[in-house]
Amino acid sequence: MSASPPTESHARRMASLRSALLPIVPYLEDDRVLEIMLNADGVVWLDKVGVGLIRADGRMAPHDALRMLRLIAAETEMELNPTRPSLAAKLPLWGARVQAAIPPIVEAPVFALRKPAKIVFSLEDYMAKGILSARQAAALRDAVCAHANILIGGGTGSGKTTFGNALLKVISETTHDRVYIVEDTPELQCTAPNKVQVLVRPPDYTWQRAVMDAMRFRPDRILVGEVRDGSALELLKAWNTGHPGGLATVHANDTRAMLDRLCQLIEEVIFPAPRALIASTVHVCVHLRRDGAHPAGRSMSGLDRVVGLSPDGRWQLEPLG
Repeated sequence: MSASPPTESHARRMASLRSALLPIVPYLEDDRVLEIMLNADGVVWLDKVGVGLIRADGRMAPHDALRMLRLIAAETEMELNPTRPSLAAKLPLWGARVQAAIPPIVEAPVFALRKPAKIVFSLEDYMAKGILSARQAAALRDAVCAHANILIGGGTGSGKTTFGNALLKVISETTHDRVYIVEDTPELQCTAPNKVQVLVRPPDYTWQRAVMDAMRFRPDRILVGEVRDGSALELLKAWNTGHPGGLATVHANDTRAMLDRLCQLIEEVIFPAPRALIASTVHVCVHLRRDGAHPAGRSMSGLDRVVGLSPDGRWQLEPLG
């Protein structure tokens, strides 16, 4: 049965939304733009592939931004008003992740739109940009093919998802594995012919539930867009019980802090965190950072193999590649 055609009222709402978005439509339709941010002063900032963070030419008036955000909230059946001044939603038509706020918690409407990646870079592209050496790229490719569990860390906007897509490209092109992907916003780009992509929707469908369900979908590899709560324990157990070759991202300041962050998340469920399990299950840590001094706007600040634990319980790491 074919999908029902859009209703006239829906078409009108989409036309109104596109009209409200007019000042930033060129950036939404530019595949090189990853993120669009509006500050309270009306200035629009862009995170652009190969350039980094730059100020856009245009501005956006507070009333236009407020109208836009209210239309998004209405279309996604969410509330946005002075008593509920924060919005986390998905932008219709373009599929961008929206995080926004309105007065009274901010001076004027602000937002950050994170677009799903359309350009998938390869490890060779990272080499060409001087982010990876040939030796590092070869070591990462070998790790993926050997079913190593890889953790990608960094701050917001450091390029974790983009790098994850480069590793997914290796999986898709060099293996016949069945891939199970868990995200809250579809950002990981996977061309593997045998895949399942699941979107979490807390509180109805949580990260923990999605990772636990993965085991029943007969995956070869389990990938998580971002490890952010106690589901980290379920992910470790899944990776350690016949489903190696996984990939996940986490917010942290360096490769050691990435493993510490896993401990913190697991301790939301059990205490103390099983450091030995983490050390034996996570095989490679990749850390990225935003770097204004680098031509690509980002650089790799750590690429380590997890060797194990020292007698006093500290992470033992060694450079990979």
